[in-house]
Amino acid sequence: MAQLLPRCCVTVMVHLNVKKHNLKNCTLLTGFHGVGETGYISISYLVNALKAERIGFIEVYSPPPFITTSNEGIVTPFEIYKSKNFVLVKLEFSPHRSEEAKFTKTLATWTIEEQFKDAVLIGGLDSNFKDGKDTFKIVPTRAYLRKAKLFKASILKPDLLVYGPLAIMLGEFEIRNFPAVGVLPYASSLAADPGAAVIAISNISNAYNVKVDVSQLEKDAKHIEAEIEQKLKRTQHSGQNMYV
Repeated sequence: MAQLLPRCCVTVMVHLNVKKHNLKNCTLLTGFHGVGETGYISISYLVNALKAERIGFIEVYSPPPFITTSNEGIVTPFEIYKSKNFVLVKLEFSPHRSEEAKFTKTLATWTIEEQFKDAVLIGGLDSNFKDGKDTFKIVPTRAYLRKAKLFKASILKPDLLVYGPLAIMLGEFEIRNFPAVGVLPYASSLAADPGAAVIAISNISNAYNVKVDVSQLEKDAKHIEAEIEQKLKRTQHSGQNMYV
C-alpha cells in the first residue's frame, strides 16, 4: 500500500483492513505543535482517553530523527488512531518545514477521498488577544457553518490570522468544500498549556456528544508542561529545530 514518492512529497499509509475499518462518515481529529502545544496535548490525551487503536502511520521523505516509547512499544513521529467514528492523527513531532505544506494538503486530500464526514482541527490562540469572557474561538469552513452552532462559540475575528499547518489544512478544506472547523482555545504563547487542551477537549466532546473525562489532564497539568518543555529543549539542542 505504501509508495515511494519524490523528495518533499508525503504518502499517508494506513495499515488496515478496509472492510473492517470503514472510514466513511468518520470525524477526523488532529492538532499541531502551535501556541501552547494545545493541539498536540489534546490529541495525545484523546488517544488514551478514548482507548483508540493505532491503525496506521504517515510516512514522509524527511522524518524527524526521533522516536519515543510507550507501554505498547515504539511510538513513531506521525500515527493514525481510530476509536468508533473518530480517527485521530497524532503528531509526536512537527513535520519538517520543507514538507509542512505537502504534509497537510495530503492529509486533507486523504480525509476527503476516504469520505470522512467532517474534520476538527485543534490549535491554540495567543491569550494576549483575548477579549471578553470567551475561552475559545472557532474557524469553520463554509461547508461547516450550519454545524458550527454546536460549539456555542463565536468565530475568530477577521483581523486575527490563523497560521501554520492548521491554516493550510483549513484552507485546503475550504477550497474542496469540505466541512471542517478549527477549535482554538486561548493559550499561553510562552509555554505548554494543558488548560487550553482541557477547554478544547471539553467543547469538542460536548459538540459531538462523547464523554471524555479531563480530570486527569487537569491533575497532571504541571507535569505535562514540564515534560513537553524538556522534550522541546532536547530536540532543539540536537540541532533538529526544523521539526519543532
